Amino acid sequence: MLTIGKYKYPNQVTFAEALNIAQLAISKFEGKMSNKDVGEALGYKIKDPAAISGYIFRKFDDLCAYGLMKRQRGFVKVTEIAEEALDPYDARKAQDGKAKAIRQIPIVYDAFTQWNGKIPSETAFPAKLTEFKDISWQEAQKHAETLRKLFIEVFPYLKTTPEILPTGEGVGGEKEPMGAGQDLGDMTVSARGKGFGFTKTLPFTRSGIQELRKLVDFLESQVEETEKSPQDKKQKEKETN
Repeated sequence: MLTIGKYKYPNQVTFAEALNIAQLAISKFEGKMSNKDVGEALGYKIKDPAAISGYIFRKFDDLCAYGLMKRQRGFVKVTEIAEEALDPYDARKAQDGKAKAIRQIPIVYDAFTQWNGKIPSETAFPAKLTEFKDISWQEAQKHAETLRKLFIEVFPYLKTTPEILPTGEGVGGEKEPMGAGQDLGDMTVSARGKGFGFTKTLPFTRSGIQELRKLVDFLESQVEETEKSPQDKKQKEKETN
């Protein structure tokens, strides 16, 4: 963990690595890993858990900074946030869980909010950091490269509705080419009317869009029925008179 101003942030373990280790804990260790297993997952050979160095334990702190895991005596345990972020059956829930994990790092959340999700260029980045209270120009220059690398990795998880641009331009102007078969997530449609209602989650695919068109056709039919009803009533009144 590094400190800049009032903020602490991880610099030795990436979010992707933290997710992988949390997934390993869930799938292989029932959500609870010994310090030895965590150390080995971080790439170290651990013979004696009691001899784990302070340097390695600092990596443990980085690992836990994302809110996916929590240190306890002798082991590390996954959190509810990790279980949500790694939900294998609900893509939307997993996406929300990852965003929740990222928000555990205050400087990431504050910067994302203040900069509207856009990452400044390399040259502008140090000056933008000094906008935060208690961050000096010297500190900003020292931490700029490490923080910008962190922001580039995690900012996309905080965008609840990612922009899909033909140029493949992602958050902060970083190029993120759209790969073939890339998962675009799900879309949820809700409607409530008199006498009917539904909430449906569809995959963001061609078949999902086809299903969405069917739902729109249904809603149009409901509107047509309401428009016909007053006309039918007036026609019956005329026939009666």
